[in-house]
Amino acid sequence: MSLKSEITRIHAAVSKREIKMTLALEQPSRGTGELNQDRFSKKVRVKSWDVDGFPGVTINGSYVKNDHILMLPGGAYTLEPSKRYRELGEHFAIKEQVRVSILQCPLAPEYTALAVHQYLINVYLRLTEEYPGDKFFLFGDFSGGGLALAFLQELRNKGLPMPERTAVISPWLDLSLDNPKIKIAKKSDPILPVEALKETGIRYRGFLEPDDPLVSPLYGDWNHLGQILVLSGTEEILTPDCELLAEKTKELKETKFLYKKGAKMIHDWILVPCKETDATLELIAMFFLEEALEF
Repeated sequence: MSLKSEITRIHAAVSKREIKMTLALEQPSRGTGELNQDRFSKKVRVKSWDVDGFPGVTINGSYVKNDHILMLPGGAYTLEPSKRYRELGEHFAIKEQVRVSILQCPLAPEYTALAVHQYLINVYLRLTEEYPGDKFFLFGDFSGGGLALAFLQELRNKGLPMPERTAVISPWLDLSLDNPKIKIAKKSDPILPVEALKETGIRYRGFLEPDDPLVSPLYGDWNHLGQILVLSGTEEILTPDCELLAEKTKELKETKFLYKKGAKMIHDWILVPCKETDATLELIAMFFLEEALEF
């Protein structure tokens, strides 16, 4: 573990990050504009678009390939994308020379899961039609990771074109957070507030049951989903469900599942610029773009 990541973990605990997140979920900010076109680096070209009244951007560098990452930002289905997601998109666009579309999905409590999934379908159909020669990849973190895996199952169920590969980090797999091992994991997680997240999950799912695969992909059918990479840290409450998923997906049809656990890593560590984040982003890029990457 690098010094910076360790300092970040300690700071999260000392600064009572869990309490701050609870307050943010109770009174989420709106109109932060972090994905506004004028806030991106001059090193990327930015195209803003709107689907169903919700904004998004597609960015690329100078020598774009026909690879296209569809990024679903985290935020407990409630918080708007932060500056960091802009930076992550720019990283892939500049370093890997791929096209990146960053979505700003409908958010709870104003909207529920059914509205979010309808939006995702509409965005996906629009982008695949607009860029017919592109190979699409799904990438999400935290709630965006859970959403990506739920959406992947929905695409298969609807018979729509599947993305080439899917990578998620610290995915929220079970909205209920009822795994008994979470109580143990909570002792080392300085960030995620379990009870506040449970309340957030209730608002997000609306009329759906908590084990509906649209909101809790852990309970879905994992066959015929292609290649999936899941990462989580040892210091977060979402890891027990990731471990459960890894056990569940040992023998599947037309799905290749790879799970990697980051030792001493906190929740969603890619939001912190550090050595481990650089290595993780490189791994994700290799998984998406290198045909020879072994499962």
